[in-house]
Amino acid sequence: MVVKSAQDTHSMGAGRGTLFLWPDHWQVLGQLMPNRAHRHISASLLVGLDQSFRLQVDGQWRRTRAAVVAPDVPQALDPGCAAMWIAQLDPDSPFWRALAPLVGDDRSVDIAFSKEMRLPTGETGCAAMRNHLSGLVRRVGHPPAALDDRVSRVCESLRRDLPDKLDVSALAAGVGLSNSRLSHLFRQQTGVPLRRFLLHLKMTRALSFWTPGKPVSHVAAEAGFYDQPHLVRTAREMFDALPSEVIAKGWLRVCRCPSA
Repeated sequence: MVVKSAQDTHSMGAGRGTLFLWPDHWQVLGQLMPNRAHRHISASLLVGLDQSFRLQVDGQWRRTRAAVVAPDVPQALDPGCAAMWIAQLDPDSPFWRALAPLVGDDRSVDIAFSKEMRLPTGETGCAAMRNHLSGLVRRVGHPPAALDDRVSRVCESLRRDLPDKLDVSALAAGVGLSNSRLSHLFRQQTGVPLRRFLLHLKMTRALSFWTPGKPVSHVAAEAGFYDQPHLVRTAREMFDALPSEVIAKGWLRVCRCPSA
């Protein structure tokens, strides 16, 4: 596996794809492996760059060229021979809030493919990938609705502290709400429960810590999981595979990107 610095740009060359990691989302680009049903806590934007692919949502398969899947919805991917571009968007991110109106009350929606979705030749570094996503979201999405300030502050607190255990009482008191009101408001605004959101943040941190040969138990401890089995269960639920398995087999390069 090749791990590149945040400033590196590179072609797809060796390996089957590239994983770009940011604090508020991540993107995958390349020829990807099919997977079984799994459930990302983040929202998914999936684009077949050169042809359509098969997408399963809630057990139902369909063929599409571009689609959005809401957070925490079961999905599976059969890319076939398609070159894929996938973005996993944090439930509180402006990217997802701009695309959420397209999905509305549905769990997933197809979006019209356009030539602007294709990546410029040779431009696959961190800055180019983020700019490409931003441009697509502006073209097909809506102006992102602002999060309730109390929910935004809770998200910031969880990202900053990444606690081992979720203390809903402390979070609720910090924003002047009851436990039940905060839990309801958070899910209403983001589409996911507080506990699932914290789990997503821990997995994002685990991905950022994953390096070749590093014991999974060490990654689990650094990312705030209870133990190695907890990390393994979560990874398989979210990805249908351990990131270490995918990376070790040379299917993905990793590019760790700075905050915008």
